[in-house]
Amino acid sequence: MESPLGSFANIDVEAFLRDSQQRASRFATAQKEAAAVVGRATAANGHIVVECTAQGGVTRLDIDPRAKRMSVKEMSEAILAAIRDADADLQRQVSTIMGDSFGGLDPALADPDTALAKVAEAQQAFDSMMNDAMGELDRLRRKLGY
Repeated sequence: MESPLGSFANIDVEAFLRDSQQRASRFATAQKEAAAVVGRATAANGHIVVECTAQGGVTRLDIDPRAKRMSVKEMSEAILAAIRDADADLQRQVSTIMGDSFGGLDPALADPDTALAKVAEAQQAFDSMMNDAMGELDRLRRKLGY
């Protein structure tokens, strides 16, 4: 006679929970690592230095006094180029962290905001699935008198 749980009875719940805990742990670690990443870039022969983070955007802009020899237009272009390069460096580092943590990252998720939104969406879906599974297990437990 088939179990009243159907194919659900063959699921190794403990292994599923262990795997889920490991994934959640990897996610938490990757999230902490990504939050600590600093993108860096220089321009104008190292006379302009820019740093940026995912939380704060541009967090450092150093302009060496020797950069004053540049025209305002040249300096503006160099600063903007350094900002773009620092942001690209940040995105590369975050992509590497996510790829190392989850076995690869969809290139479409190279933007950290998009990646974080997708991760949050996946977390919500996982939480919902776990709530449904636990509710079903509880319902079956009651039905079977346990």
